[in-house]
Amino acid sequence: MNENILTDQLEDCSNSCICEIIKCLVGECTGPTGPTGPTGPCGCTGCTGPQGATGPQGRTGATGATGPTGATGATGPTGATGATGVTGPTGATGATGVTGPTGATGATGPTGATGATGPAGPGSTFDSYAMVHDETNSTVPVQNPLLFQTTNLSNKITYNNSTGDFYIPEEGIYNVHWWINARNAKMNSYSRDNEFDCEPKALGVEFHQYWPEDVLIAHSSTHNKLACCDTGTLNGNAIFYAPGGTSYRLINTSEVDFALVPNDNYSACVSIHRIF
Repeated sequence: MNENILTDQLEDCSNSCICEIIKCLVGECTGPTGPTGPTGPCGCTGCTGPQGATGPQGRTGATGATGPTGATGATGPTGATGATGVTGPTGATGATGVTGPTGATGATGPTGATGATGPAGPGSTFDSYAMVHDETNSTVPVQNPLLFQTTNLSNKITYNNSTGDFYIPEEGIYNVHWWINARNAKMNSYSRDNEFDCEPKALGVEFHQYWPEDVLIAHSSTHNKLACCDTGTLNGNAIFYAPGGTSYRLINTSEVDFALVPNDNYSACVSIHRIF
């Protein structure tokens, strides 16, 4: 029965991988070995046996050559700027460091040679002056200049006795002083009511810059009002700034004419000199 079963299996396994094993089991493979017959057709491939254990790992092979670098990709868009963070508190100021020692003073260099003295500039000397006087008993009408007849001395400042002008050529600060002995020269007269008219008047003079424009410098007057023929003294002085090329006058600014009155020869005197 077993043989029949095996025979049937042999007939059915012509194309099976187990055919050869079955043939051996039924005795087809026993007996003396006969002469080698011709090579039969190639049998079918036997079944794959179980996988054996993995052998040990072999040595790592040599590293291959590095391949060429690929092209650089395009730069991506810049991301949005983040919000600024809150400013942190200012730290405390550190203590001031110790001041280092002062270095030694270097040696003083040699004094350079003194340059030559330059020429004196215009107006750098104080030799501008003039003094004039009068010995007459001449009358000086209202708003007219006093005309001193005699020049005592003069340097740079000049005096014109026909116009009463003192001419100052140099710019500077000057001092002027005058002394005048005068009397009220209003003639005795009668008013419309036939009353004697000789109302007392104060006599006065003013020192003016006359050219190139009229500028009042100073004023003086008698201390008391003078009736007709009464005599009084006018004294005055001033310190003033004079631009170069200007002229000055003493003018009768009384309400009446006055007459010069000689006193020990002099009836009037004026002096001007530069002080700066």
